[in-house]
Amino acid sequence: MAVDRKVRRFLPRSLLARSLLMISIPLLITQAISLELFYGTFLNTVSRRLTDAVSGEVSFVVQQYSNASSEQYKTFLLDNAQQNLQLNVKWLANQKLKVDINRNAMVLGPVDELLDRGLDDRLDVPFATDWRSYTDQVVVSVQLKYGILEFLVPKKKLTAGSVWLFVVWIVGSALLLFLITAVFAWVQFRAIRRLSKAVEKFGKGRDPGLLNPVGSKELRNAAISFNVMRERILRFIKQRTVILASVSHDLRTPLTRLRLSLAMLPQKGVINAEDQVADITEMIADTEEMEQMISGYLSFARGEGTEEPKMTDMVQLTEDVVAAAYRLGTVFISANIPASLPDMMIRSHSIRRVLGNILENARRHGGQVNIEVKDQDRGILYIIDDNGAGIPEEKRESVFIPFETGNSQKGTGLGLAIAKNIVQAHGGDIELKNSPLGGLRVLIFIPK
Repeated sequence: MAVDRKVRRFLPRSLLARSLLMISIPLLITQAISLELFYGTFLNTVSRRLTDAVSGEVSFVVQQYSNASSEQYKTFLLDNAQQNLQLNVKWLANQKLKVDINRNAMVLGPVDELLDRGLDDRLDVPFATDWRSYTDQVVVSVQLKYGILEFLVPKKKLTAGSVWLFVVWIVGSALLLFLITAVFAWVQFRAIRRLSKAVEKFGKGRDPGLLNPVGSKELRNAAISFNVMRERILRFIKQRTVILASVSHDLRTPLTRLRLSLAMLPQKGVINAEDQVADITEMIADTEEMEQMISGYLSFARGEGTEEPKMTDMVQLTEDVVAAAYRLGTVFISANIPASLPDMMIRSHSIRRVLGNILENARRHGGQVNIEVKDQDRGILYIIDDNGAGIPEEKRESVFIPFETGNSQKGTGLGLAIAKNIVQAHGGDIELKNSPLGGLRVLIFIPK
């Protein structure tokens, strides 16, 4: 656990930086493996062959020069080495080998070590190599009895010309891949940052507005889900505000009547109970009206409440709702409920409340009701028709606003608002249209 905390201290904070780190580490490992394979096979093999050839030529010249008996042959040998072997050879008479020559100069690849190894295997006399004095030549100094035989070997005879090209390719391709990946990652994580800022802003009580879905499929789905969540929360806040503003107004009328009734009661003398029956009946009616209003407010405020979704038999649920409506006096023309309706993950009590509310409205405002259920690819569609007076088309949107009613009949105006809240909480929708029976058609879609 302590090790894990220590590791996290060195990790980048942002998700983009961590993602780039996860991308760059495998990239560097693969490039390092490629470079190691190149050094271990191609470059090492080629360099060994080149250095073996040069060390063999140097050893041949040294052997021939040491065994030469005449100055004329020695001169011929040095000239021939320069012409045929591309070795510039000089005889430095009475010279001693310098011991401070850097034999471990920085050279790309293993060529310097291989050359020293090859010369050491072929020469029985001291020697030294100098890679730094010239940019295009390597100095090989061989100590003989009466002086030094100095070779100027062109570096092109020792090194493969493609080494730098390969290193540039390795480094360049890694940088190019990293830059391309970084650009794509930045584009994707820009959408994540935008979503994060919108969520943070909304969590602080400020409306960030609709979020434009961009990026990958998952990010677009997240943005769409955020927009849906934002819309629902704003709608709930608005509706709760309307409730709080309307409670005192709606309760004032029955409370005023109740207060007047109480004030009209005799304060002195003998009270005849029979004379107060009418007043008491009105006060009971006012109390029941307030109870009904408060019950409606609480139902709307709860919405779907704390009920957890569970797998529900939709055929049984629909048949139970229709049977309950029938017992309350609803006259059904037909009830088409397919036996093949699938089980669905829903809040069953809330959906029962929605269907029961719609059927009760159809019974009270209409005469006869027809219900049909269709199993669609994306969900289940309920079609409920009645032959009542219906709702004017210009009022079909406003009836879903709390305390709005579609006609002059008495009601709290919360039934359809509660139903729409519950259906939308399930990801569905509810819509009002003209019915073929002459009244209102209610379409309720519940997604699977």
